[in-house]
Amino acid sequence: MCPEDTNRKRTTNRIVFRYTVRYGPRKPPEFVSFVTNLSDTGLCIKTNNVFSPGTHIYMVIELPGNLSFNAEGTVMWAKKAPPGLVRHVKNGMGIKFTQVDDGLLTIYRTKKGRVERP
Repeated sequence: MCPEDTNRKRTTNRIVFRYTVRYGPRKPPEFVSFVTNLSDTGLCIKTNNVFSPGTHIYMVIELPGNLSFNAEGTVMWAKKAPPGLVRHVKNGMGIKFTQVDDGLLTIYRTKKGRVERP
């Protein structure tokens, strides 16, 4: 999982969400990595290509079956791992949505509902 910024309180629950994401500060997004978790307010990208907090980024989240969802957001926190330790140290970025396709939020709510049932 990605590290959390302990200075900010999470307002919604996150779910495990492992899908490819294209991201970057320009359209079309130029970097590729994967999402580790998702909430209705944002997501975490596992990557060592991080941007500074406050940076606006564009994202395309790709799911199986040729599904893709567009989103935009602001980097809330970023942690880069030292070279050689990328696989052993937590790294990535927490992104707060400023715009997100409704379809992605529907998937989140459906998966969240499955997790919460007894």
